[in-house]
Amino acid sequence: MPTVELILRDDEGRIIDHRSTRTYSLDWRNQSLHCIEGAVEEFKKNALPDLQADLLEAAQNIFIQDKKRLDLQWDNTHQD
Repeated sequence: MPTVELILRDDEGRIIDHRSTRTYSLDWRNQSLHCIEGAVEEFKKNALPDLQADLLEAAQNIFIQDKKRLDLQWDNTHQD
């Protein structure tokens, strides 16, 4: 059975999160156009929500890290 592997990487090529490597099986019984289309649709139904969740989580983590960094800078510049 063929598989598709998705790896979510940042701009430097590092894997963003341990969950970012996922493997999806493409279930087609024969190589008819109908079965291939069905396998691709099933892949999209399974993979796209996972990808969206990973991207949102990565963006949230970046936002939190940036906020912590800015808060630390603020604290350092406004100490008495």
